Amino acid sequence: MSITSRRLPPLAAIVAPSGPSAPANAGDRGPAVRAMLRGLVMGMGLGLVWGAVARVFMRMLTTDPSFSWSGTLFILGLAAVAGGCLGLVHAARVAERSRWWRLAALPALALFAGPGIVLVPAAIGMAMVLRGGRVVRVVGAVVVTGSPLFAVLSGETTEATPTQLAGVALMVLSAAPLGWGVAEVVCRWRPRRRVTTQVVQDAGAPRGSMAPV
Repeated sequence: MSITSRRLPPLAAIVAPSGPSAPANAGDRGPAVRAMLRGLVMGMGLGLVWGAVARVFMRMLTTDPSFSWSGTLFILGLAAVAGGCLGLVHAARVAERSRWWRLAALPALALFAGPGIVLVPAAIGMAMVLRGGRVVRVVGAVVVTGSPLFAVLSGETTEATPTQLAGVALMVLSAAPLGWGVAEVVCRWRPRRRVTTQVVQDAGAPRGSMAPV
């Protein structure tokens, strides 16, 4: 008696359902959306903290300090919006989403409008320190430390007071998150991972079966 062996189809062809299959990442939208929202909320919270610090060093740097609730709330609100936008961009970068999410940082540019223009050199310099090479980091450090001091000395008085020097030091420290935000937006974006499937043709497999590779 002879026993004839029959070649069985591969296991992937047996398990894979026939016909069109559902996307592999269909169930991953929920966690991705929650991660984006978490980045937005955390960014807003950190932005509020940065706004409070900015209000302090602004008061220390000026020669005629004054306080108003409207101005303080405006700075805090603007910082919270900017922080939320940058948190959203960071979450999109970590999740390897589309590069178009960089546009979410556009509202944060309002932070540099008006008197905030003095923060631009420090923010760019800190981004150079955080993400640049050795020479770029040295240049960035000079820009970060020199630009606030130059802004103070170019005012009405040519001699900085101890309070103003303390304000300069606080402004330099507060430039760190600004530089991080600039780097998150302008630095190279990691490509998105793609999940591909390949049709496996097998003599013993049902026609139309698909097996992931």
